[in-house]
Amino acid sequence: MYPVLFRFGEDFFLTSYSVFFAAGYLVAYAVARSEIGRRKMDPELGPAFLLACFAGGVIGAKLLFLYQNATLAGFLADPSRYLASGYSSAGGIFGIFLALALLSKARKIAYRQLLDVVCPALVAGYGVGRIGCFLNGCDYGVECDLPWAVTFSERAVNVHPSQLYDTLSMAVLFAVLWRIRKRPAPAGWLASVGFVALGTQRFAAELLRRTTPSFIEGISQAQLACVVMVAVFGAMLLGVRFPARGTRARG
Repeated sequence: MYPVLFRFGEDFFLTSYSVFFAAGYLVAYAVARSEIGRRKMDPELGPAFLLACFAGGVIGAKLLFLYQNATLAGFLADPSRYLASGYSSAGGIFGIFLALALLSKARKIAYRQLLDVVCPALVAGYGVGRIGCFLNGCDYGVECDLPWAVTFSERAVNVHPSQLYDTLSMAVLFAVLWRIRKRPAPAGWLASVGFVALGTQRFAAELLRRTTPSFIEGISQAQLACVVMVAVFGAMLLGVRFPARGTRARG
C-alpha cells in the first residue's frame, strides 16, 4: 500500500500510520472539546483531557502490544524493535479508561460524565486511525475472494480489508452517538451504549483476523478484552437505565 505518505530527501519521511494516528487524536480532541463546551464543563478541561487520553492511550496500547508480541529476553535484546512500532487498540482503550479515572479524581469530575464525553470522540478517532493501518498494510483480515478484497505487498493473496471495515463501522457508530447525545439521560448512558456497541463490533471484526489467542480456546486476547468491555458497560447501562427505585442516577 502506501506506508510512506511524504518523503523529504533520503532520510526524512512521514509514515501513513503516524500521520493518521496523529489525525485520529486531533479529531478525537475536536469532538471532545465540542462536547465539553456543549455540556458547559470547565473550558480548561480540554488540554488535560487530551493529555490524559493521549498518555493513557499510547502507554496502554504499547504495553498490551509488548505483552502479546514480545518475550522479556527478546525485548531486552532489541528494545528499539518493539518500541518503535506496534500498538494494541484494546490496550489503548483500557489505558484511556484508567487515565480518565485519574483525571476524574484530580479534577473532581464525575467519571461517568467524562466517559460520555470520550466515547464519541474515541469512536471518531479510532475510525480515522484505522485508515493509517490500511495504508501501512497492517492488521488486515484473513484470505477471501470477495470483489473488494485487497492484496498487500508482503502477501501474494487477497485478504479482507478489515481496517476499512472498522473505519466504516466507526463512522456509522459515531453518527448514531452524535445524533442521540443530546437526549435527556443519566450520566454514563451514552458511554454505555457506545462502548457496548464498540466492544461488539470489535469482537465480530476479530473473526476475520488471526490475532494472539487467549487462554480460552477459540477466543483471541482482543476478543476477551471486548467481552470484558461489553460486560462492564452492559452492567452500567442496566444501572443507569433502570436506577434503583427512589434514587436518581449519578455520574
